[in-house]
Amino acid sequence: MKSAAHISFACLTAAALFASGCNYAKPMMYIDVVNHSGHRIENLEVKHPTGIFGLPKLQNEQTHRHMAPSGTPCKFSISFEDQSGRKYAGNYDLGSKCPTEVSFDVGAGMSVSARQVRP
Repeated sequence: MKSAAHISFACLTAAALFASGCNYAKPMMYIDVVNHSGHRIENLEVKHPTGIFGLPKLQNEQTHRHMAPSGTPCKFSISFEDQSGRKYAGNYDLGSKCPTEVSFDVGAGMSVSARQVRP
């Protein structure tokens, strides 16, 4: 009788997860923003294929990782300010399909480079 109760509980749990529309079946990607600029960046905003996220600040040598559903086309827009209020912005087209992990590195002179970490 115990195993029948366990099977019933497992079936009900699975049905509840399915009915709730959990996101575990959707392909996801990681978006990393890495600050190696030597300065704090402020008002960071990243637009990605399925949404947008932002941070009030990202300290030098700090990384922020964001998880989002994959989308197409794989286009990103990044904008931020330095400590003096100067604005920086860039657009990045990574092709028709997004990788599972992409990194945007802010380097010297506040230049941003995009690289695919995992396909």
